[in-house]
Amino acid sequence: MRAPSLSLRALLFAPLLLLSACTTPLAHGPSKGLRLRHVVLYQNGLGYFERTGEMSSDKLALRFREREVDDVLKSVVVVEEGLGPNETPSTVSAHLPRSGRGASPEEATELELVFSPRPSRPVSIAYAVPTAAWKATYRIILPTKEQKDRRALLQAWALIDNVGDEDWNDVRVTLATGAPLSYSSDLRSPTMIERPELKGIYGPQSGAVGPVLAENVAARDTDADGVPDGEDVCPNERGTVQTDPAHAGCPSHVRITASEIYILQQLHFDRSSDTLKPTAQPLLDEVAKVLLENPWITLIEIEGHTSTDEPNATDLSTRRASAVRAALVKRGVPSVRLSLRSYAADRPLDANTTEPGRAKNRRVAFNITQHVRREENNAPTRTTSPITTEALARVPEGAGRIDASSGSYRYEIANPVTLAKKSSALITLINRPMNGDDVLLYRPDPAAPQSSTHPFRAAEIENKSDIGLQPGSVSIFSGGTFVGEGVITRLLPGERSTIPYAIDDSTRVSQARISLDEPVRIVALARGVLRVTDRQRLVTTYDVEPGHNVPNTLVLRHPRTFGYEPVVLPEGTEKTPDAYLIRVALTPHKPTKIAIEEARPVERQWLVLTADGERLALYLKGSALPEGTQKRMARIVELRRALGAASDELGRLREKRQEATDRAVELRENVKAIEKTPQADKLRKMLLERLESVTKTGDELAVKITQRSDDAAIARAELDDAVRDLVIEEDAKAAGGNP
Repeated sequence: MRAPSLSLRALLFAPLLLLSACTTPLAHGPSKGLRLRHVVLYQNGLGYFERTGEMSSDKLALRFREREVDDVLKSVVVVEEGLGPNETPSTVSAHLPRSGRGASPEEATELELVFSPRPSRPVSIAYAVPTAAWKATYRIILPTKEQKDRRALLQAWALIDNVGDEDWNDVRVTLATGAPLSYSSDLRSPTMIERPELKGIYGPQSGAVGPVLAENVAARDTDADGVPDGEDVCPNERGTVQTDPAHAGCPSHVRITASEIYILQQLHFDRSSDTLKPTAQPLLDEVAKVLLENPWITLIEIEGHTSTDEPNATDLSTRRASAVRAALVKRGVPSVRLSLRSYAADRPLDANTTEPGRAKNRRVAFNITQHVRREENNAPTRTTSPITTEALARVPEGAGRIDASSGSYRYEIANPVTLAKKSSALITLINRPMNGDDVLLYRPDPAAPQSSTHPFRAAEIENKSDIGLQPGSVSIFSGGTFVGEGVITRLLPGERSTIPYAIDDSTRVSQARISLDEPVRIVALARGVLRVTDRQRLVTTYDVEPGHNVPNTLVLRHPRTFGYEPVVLPEGTEKTPDAYLIRVALTPHKPTKIAIEEARPVERQWLVLTADGERLALYLKGSALPEGTQKRMARIVELRRALGAASDELGRLREKRQEATDRAVELRENVKAIEKTPQADKLRKMLLERLESVTKTGDELAVKITQRSDDAAIARAELDDAVRDLVIEEDAKAAGGNP
């Protein structure tokens, strides 16, 4: 007995499923007129299949693998074409045998569609099932130095697979870059859902130590966080790239550099406690995630810190670091990657003179102490071939139409595709010129150890078209031959990408960095404690020694230093969220130097009585104080200089007096040694004269020391009196600006 079916009006229907054994034999496959017409392949492994044709009977049997049936049941649609407004479509039921327990996922099963009455017009049947994802691969043919048209030729190819049991004969194929959500579900038995499962579109790169990704410059990124506005959930708030699309572009609590992990919301502890606060749990989750997603970091040092008012500081800071390590191990981080170090109160973040400052110092921090070492790929051997831009530009594009919507692209293949079952095909999607050139890229990468001293050869292309390029491998050709392979990340319209493909060992780049502190201004003064602002400068110099036959341009990537802002950058520098890109004109064998200066304000506290007078004068010079306060501070600087001069002179006088005292002791011992030797009278007389002179010098020095001690005491008293009642309050407006 068959259950009643839902009426089909014009388009979409929900089939009524009977989960019982079929009582009549089924045809193996669709009728000859209802054949495969259209296939849409997505890059996340889904395929949409559409069949059209006329029915030769009122029944249609479709054969699928057991693992495909549930996906067909939840997605199948039937369209009876050409119905008029007053015509009633056929009713449709779907019948299938119930799945047997233990059935193989590859076992064949059949779905029977029953039409009542048999349709007299063409019918379209469509469904979505998992299939092999299509992959993108690229070729870039770079222009030669002699070529006036500085444009590269970009070819995009698509590898498609027919993994089914049916040949594709003159099938219309569409390749889509989107990733429609899809979940594994069992509609025929009460089992738990295990989808979604996320897999990359590529397997391991054969023969590669690790992929060296392209350097992209985004065209539209309002908050400069590296996430395009079209994908940024927080477009006006600087954040980070997140694996979860729901948080893409939103701020993260953890940032990672080549040597440190920065926790933007610190792990703090209560006084004398090593217990992690509840607010630390999300931060620890994020730290663990960063470590697990970055296996190139082989050893992390967990630093324990305390404030000066906490007893047993060394033991307490060790226990704090141990608590954090235990929490990370619990989250899956191997303990061998975590070491402990106790700094007690030796490295304060803030002054220990106030409770807010001490609270900041009760913390745990992280340092990267070991990186993974990897082997480097050698640049490929060049061989002569007739590959030129002009020759390859004649290859026709396979994509007859390219549609872009909602951040994804659909490539409609121009000609029907014939592809035997269990086989693959490579189709040309794009073949067009783009702005591009051969450049050097200095960007040290862990996947290529030599890149720390030698720049990459790189293909730089600018996507000024309306076509988005998907991730894939890139084969680079130059001078009529293959010169290397790179990896392109997703490249949207308006973006520029610099794709490394080889190491240029004829060119050497060395860098040096120095740190300088400069006094800026006085922030506040109270009870003799002076708060000042310094400018901490980092000056990085790059020395470039170009080799032979180098490109005309070097793109130098200088990573931003956390907390610092640029002061001196070469003209034309491009800023990205995490680096500065500097373009340097090159001449073979002509060295060049690039200097980059960054700075940040640093606040410090000094006791005026012990501060350096000359440095105090520099702080005063950079401060905008009221006239009366300015004069009083000038007097304090004068007194501090006088006290410093007196203290310095006292030090020199005491040193000389000590020398005189030591010399007198030595002379007395010599005189005593020859006291009973008659023939040494002349020598004894000379030694006694010297002893008298040294003693006299010592007495004179003692008088000077007394006088200078009095001068220093008077200067100290005057300085103490001048400082005691002077208060300088912080100027909120000035404090908010950069020094």
